[in-house]
Amino acid sequence: MKPRNKFEKAVLEQSKYLRPITKTQSKWAFRECIDHLAYRLPKGRTTCMDCGHSWVMNKHREACTCPHCRAKLQVKGTYERKLQQKQYFTILTTCGEFQVLRMFLLIVGMEKGYKAQTSIIEIGQYWWNMQGRKAVVAIQRVLGHYVDTFSYYSPMAIRNDNEAYQHIAYSPIFPKFKVTDILRRNGFKDNFYGIVPTQLIPALLTDSRVETLLKAGSTDHLRYFLGNRRTFEELWQSYKIAVRNGYDITDISLWSDYVDTLRRLGKDIHNPKYLCPTDLKTRQYKEPRKLKICMAYFLYL
Repeated sequence: MKPRNKFEKAVLEQSKYLRPITKTQSKWAFRECIDHLAYRLPKGRTTCMDCGHSWVMNKHREACTCPHCRAKLQVKGTYERKLQQKQYFTILTTCGEFQVLRMFLLIVGMEKGYKAQTSIIEIGQYWWNMQGRKAVVAIQRVLGHYVDTFSYYSPMAIRNDNEAYQHIAYSPIFPKFKVTDILRRNGFKDNFYGIVPTQLIPALLTDSRVETLLKAGSTDHLRYFLGNRRTFEELWQSYKIAVRNGYDITDISLWSDYVDTLRRLGKDIHNPKYLCPTDLKTRQYKEPRKLKICMAYFLYL
């Protein structure tokens, strides 16, 4: 797809200057993103599928170490000779003023007696500018039986975001990040805390509330709110009041359900008296009962 505006043209032009994946990143992907197996025959002949070395293992074990390449392997009793593994992984880097999340497909072919052969294909990239505006540069997704079906020989071009790219973006990520100064300023400290990068990065660039939660160390609350945007919008003021009054919210999901129930009952959800219960679990049980009674009463009328 052709770039539709100046932003997409700038992204596509800048994407030409991305560096190839390094040997360190490739080795990390091979070591951390796939299974490492030793195929063992019933009589004990065992083969490392990483380097192809074989030796005799008299007793079957769940795991072992290859005496040649020192790789830690999972032992599998089988007559199979070949194996192919595929796994996506991502790299967080920068290019010019843009924050970039690069997505790759690792393909590993293994055969007894031979060293494993790897190939890496870049699937696409997420680009964000300083204002959090997003663009996707990727190969073409085509119709197929699986969600992640691509035309691997298509050119890298501006694409519409879809569930395939979003799915790949949540793959294992290379642990050494390169991020923009703005993300550092906004509180990013080389940890996504279990949040999808495609959610956290734009939110951190555009939403001051996300910056507040991240700098306060409330990462569990941040993860919950980013996964429940409607709750984030409706209960943010109540959340701030509870925190200002020193209330420790240990279970953000339970607390949010409780406050939402109060709102539906017509209670003042900006009153610390209601927002800071000492016995949250008991109150969470009582308030829904009141709500059910009220609903039954109005239905009866």
